[in-house]
Amino acid sequence: MKKRGSTHGGAAALCAVVMAALLPGCGGKESPAAQVDDGTPLKVKEGGNLVFGVATELNNFDPFTSLTADVRAVNFNIFEGLLKVSEDGGFVPALASSYKVSPDAQTYIFVIRKGVKFHNGKEMTAEDVRWSVQNAIDKKLSGYNNIESFSIEGDTLSVHLKEPDAGFTARMTAAIVPAGSQDLSLHPVGTGPFKFAEYAEQDHITLVRNEDYWGSPAHLDSVTLKFEASQAGLVLSFQAGTIDGFNASADTVSQLDDSATRKYLTNSNTVQLLALNNEFEPFKNADVRRALSYLVNSEEIIAMVNYGYGSKLGSALIPNLAKYYDSSLSSVYDRDVDKAKSLLEQAGYGKGFSFTITVPSNYNVHVRTAEVIVNELSSAGIDAKIRQVDWATWLQNVYKGRQFEATVISLDGSIAYPSAFLSRYVSTSEKNFINFKSDAYDRAYLAAEESVDEAAQIDGFKKAQQILNSEAASVWIQDIAEFIVFNKKFAGNRPYPLYVTDYSAIYQVEN
Repeated sequence: MKKRGSTHGGAAALCAVVMAALLPGCGGKESPAAQVDDGTPLKVKEGGNLVFGVATELNNFDPFTSLTADVRAVNFNIFEGLLKVSEDGGFVPALASSYKVSPDAQTYIFVIRKGVKFHNGKEMTAEDVRWSVQNAIDKKLSGYNNIESFSIEGDTLSVHLKEPDAGFTARMTAAIVPAGSQDLSLHPVGTGPFKFAEYAEQDHITLVRNEDYWGSPAHLDSVTLKFEASQAGLVLSFQAGTIDGFNASADTVSQLDDSATRKYLTNSNTVQLLALNNEFEPFKNADVRRALSYLVNSEEIIAMVNYGYGSKLGSALIPNLAKYYDSSLSSVYDRDVDKAKSLLEQAGYGKGFSFTITVPSNYNVHVRTAEVIVNELSSAGIDAKIRQVDWATWLQNVYKGRQFEATVISLDGSIAYPSAFLSRYVSTSEKNFINFKSDAYDRAYLAAEESVDEAAQIDGFKKAQQILNSEAASVWIQDIAEFIVFNKKFAGNRPYPLYVTDYSAIYQVEN
């Protein structure tokens, strides 16, 4: 679930010119030259400390229980799985040195990499892998309920599934941790290029370079993540020089001095939506939900809120999962007030109705989006009011408690695979906080999940998106563009089809 909002707005299907660096762990130790957004070659200076501002406090780094995208973005640097996502959306060996999949996609075999050390100095063993897989099953990580059995012989892990799952490689990016780990929330121990060093409540966390990293080491000595209460606070801290960088929305970038700022337009790969509680009376009716879809003008929101940076969406999947993404759906609900009014009349709400949009107050991009939506809905007699709440209240009451009528938020995927985005709309999913129920969707999603043939699987996931769109489970808005900004002393960005920040790609610039 995306938490960043105004400071981590989302991702447009736009190309950023990024550091031409090797993927950590894929061989090579040199520090290559880099290209940044202005095309100027830069020379890497090893070492140094980066202070990076983040919008909210992060306080649970347990990879098996943390809920928010912001934590996952940091954990990407601390923890690793047997496999790791690559920049092109594929999966490459990480803590497994190699792997293979049976033709029926029900048996997966991984050879455990030797010579890997955890951040506590202990060497990773087969027992750590066994314990971590069992813990993922016990903690009900997505897809792990499909494991029929698994076993380890020597340095080889074999996993047998109940049902075929051609996307199980994406599941195996889940963290491997020391066997018996008890408190990972504020004492995370992984194998990644950075290790957790310090947590200061309501102030910062510090990561330090893992000098025993098995792959390509990070450039920086350390990264301090400084907690700020608002986007305005991040801007002021950046301008004052107390932080070296942060993730900025398009409106924030316009406030920064170009001559002192290095900017990367990047992809955070999230789905911004007006999420509708399908148990709330007006939104039980699909025609009402369709009417709202015709009234909400994504293009206007992108222009007014995000200075034109963003990708209009028509379903719950991000464009960067390109082969699965149905781009045709983005134009289905082009703004049409007459169609909306007709649907409302048909549903018995010809005179409109009232409802409340609950929005996390510390994410300006969602608050501003809600303000535009309120105005757009008024053209059909719908009276929407905005209720701003703090993030903890939103998480507890809206996401966990499902006590809301509508909300504006962005949702991420925990893995680079369609199921991470689409599984939350299955009727029985614990993450289905909008209470969407559709037998047709459940069938289509399950068929896609169980398909072994890639073409059939792609068609299946597209069909699932089409059902979400036709039933207007919610109002899909956009994949929001964001910028990573640094002062001129730092550079580097490595994009993935995930909502992560790869600190190992960031480096000091040699003058």
